Amino acid sequence: MKTSISKGNNLTRRILSTTGIIVVLIFWHKLSQNYHPLILPSPQETFQALQKLWQSGSLWASTLITFRRTLLGYSAALVAGMFTALLFSTCRFLQDLFRPIITVTQIIPPVIWIVLAVIWFGIADDLTPIFLIFIVTFPVVFINIFSGLESVDLRLVEMAEVYRCSRRKIMLDVYLPALVPHVVSAVSLGLSFAWKSTIFAEFIGSSSGIGFVISMANANLETEKLFAWAIVLILLMLVFEYGILTPLNKRVTRWKRHD
Repeated sequence: MKTSISKGNNLTRRILSTTGIIVVLIFWHKLSQNYHPLILPSPQETFQALQKLWQSGSLWASTLITFRRTLLGYSAALVAGMFTALLFSTCRFLQDLFRPIITVTQIIPPVIWIVLAVIWFGIADDLTPIFLIFIVTFPVVFINIFSGLESVDLRLVEMAEVYRCSRRKIMLDVYLPALVPHVVSAVSLGLSFAWKSTIFAEFIGSSSGIGFVISMANANLETEKLFAWAIVLILLMLVFEYGILTPLNKRVTRWKRHD
């Protein structure tokens, strides 16, 4: 019975979502008839531009470049953030010394970092975007992992040590349940920050990638290409959200309930 209700709810949500998309397309089409394509291209003109990007190979080439940079910068920030959080959790001196620096790094706007990156590295194909990804994502990862380590109940650790539990069992039964939600949060937020930072960095400080081709379309007043790339970015974010992050969150939720 519950399964039938769940399937019915899922079908209703899909129908409503599809209807919403159709309404937006109709409204977009009607509105575009009142404006020049330079201001608001029609859905047909936008999808024609998207088709040209596909046929020319620019769509895949630029997407792969952006994805590679995002993966490199994000992976570096993830590893560095986790390692630093673990290190700080064991040393109060390091916390007092460097925590303010990490806080300042987090509150500095990305636009400041990208300007500095261009000054330091120039219009670099990889270095400038990867630097911005790292500097924006690292504090997010660090704060989430460090908060997870701080949330571990030390009384449980002490009790486990009194009962002579193995280090492996303490890690699995005490540390892991406290850390997993924070790790998932760090991964999710970090990925979102990393992807947006890549596009922004490429727009200003690179000569390739999605951000760069968007800046060229903007400079050449090719509004239909801007809309086409906007659709590409929306689809990619939906893939990240519903293909990676949502299943990951569901797995963690089920694991916590089972635990």
